[in-house]
Amino acid sequence: MQIYLNQFSVTESFEENYENGVAPFSHTKKYDLIVNPEVFTSGFQYNEIIDICKKNENALASIQELCKANNTAFCGSFLWHEDSKYFNRAFFIDSTGDIAAVYNKTYLIPAYKEDEYLTADDALAHFKFREFTMGLSICYDLRFPELFREYAKHETDAIIIMAQWPEKRLDHMITLARARAIENQCYVIIANAVGLTGHIENAGHSMIIHPKGNILIDLEKSTEGKDFAIQHSDVNQWRSEFPSLFQYSSPKTPTSKNLKGKHE
Repeated sequence: MQIYLNQFSVTESFEENYENGVAPFSHTKKYDLIVNPEVFTSGFQYNEIIDICKKNENALASIQELCKANNTAFCGSFLWHEDSKYFNRAFFIDSTGDIAAVYNKTYLIPAYKEDEYLTADDALAHFKFREFTMGLSICYDLRFPELFREYAKHETDAIIIMAQWPEKRLDHMITLARARAIENQCYVIIANAVGLTGHIENAGHSMIIHPKGNILIDLEKSTEGKDFAIQHSDVNQWRSEFPSLFQYSSPKTPTSKNLKGKHE
């Protein structure tokens, strides 16, 4: 599956962000899937959230038409309004233009005041696309391995993470993303913003990580995206060679007696 990581700077201009988000559709080369950063049309402009959510409804409909016209899938997260609540919501639109999956961010980050303005959810989004079983996740979720273990129970082959991860914690993003890939023996696909969003310097370094944990592609600080092909056979082969994913049931904690025995 050919994946295009669309890395760019998310500004305060909705129109500019939208154009950057859909730009890969106009490329001569075609992709199976385009992945955009977290809240890529707006960033965290809560003071404009009502207007942004209305614009996002139109933007989503337009992207569905582009997916259908180009036989290309699309994934990105938006500020979204539903039933008097606001969400950081990811949509996976398949190559027919249909919405294949919806995911609301599970863990809201206080540093960006998400917990003050948005509503958290705990529903997974796992689905089939091409030969892959896929899952969705958003930025801060990466710090919570339990979420990814739930995806692992469904034998998820690739997890997409849309992010606006800051430069000052880049080492955390890379370390955690590699850990999620290794422990769940799946591809981890991160589309991160780069440059300033408001007063936050985003890290860039959108990447695809192999189920063994090695980084296959890293966009570093580029303001242009890049594509890379992943192979479903790599997931099956590694899980067959080293079947650690299927060994766990529940965490096992040593009893105090066992601990005492080890110290004696």
